[in-house]
Amino acid sequence: MTAALPETGQTTGPTTGPTATRDRLLDAAEACLRRDGIRRTTVAQVAEEAGLSRAYLYRFFPDKATLVCAALIRRDQAFWDDARARVIAASDLAGMVAEAVAIARTSPLGPLALHLAESEPEAYAEVVGTYVHEVVPGMSGFWCDVLAVARERAWMRADLDLDTAAEGVLRTVVSLVTIPGRAVDADDPTSVRRYLQTFLVPALAPHPAP
Repeated sequence: MTAALPETGQTTGPTTGPTATRDRLLDAAEACLRRDGIRRTTVAQVAEEAGLSRAYLYRFFPDKATLVCAALIRRDQAFWDDARARVIAASDLAGMVAEAVAIARTSPLGPLALHLAESEPEAYAEVVGTYVHEVVPGMSGFWCDVLAVARERAWMRADLDLDTAAEGVLRTVVSLVTIPGRAVDADDPTSVRRYLQTFLVPALAPHPAP
């Protein structure tokens, strides 16, 4: 039995401009998904919910799948708060990224996505096909924040640009979560940590003192 879902979270950020309009559309999309599910949610319905034209919506999202996926990525602040707490509780940089992989393997798009995956598995599978295309812009802010903590703990080089490093880490997480492989078992934390210590951490960690 699926637990009741919380109401749509509050939008943060500017109140005007493209970012605010995008958030307004995502708020509307999430409201429609919670109320009507994936199949019954339409682009026209989301535009009407947001009080905008369908043509204007298409300036931000080229199709329904991209819109729905973006809404799922941005949703449920409580999920992100818990994920951040778990990630920054790790004892080193490899542990941070390994914990993120573990979270994503269980719930790559969070609680609302799990509810929709259970209630509409075929429609959900179609939408998740856009996950990789939306996840980098959708989660880069999360990783900038996490890597800032890593840098404060001297686990990451101070000269690295946070935005660039965040995208690199995120792409590593996405590949581990979504692409099967033989060299690393994404569901085994020890295997993931070993992989990260070998191929990711050396690119980010401070250089050893001479």
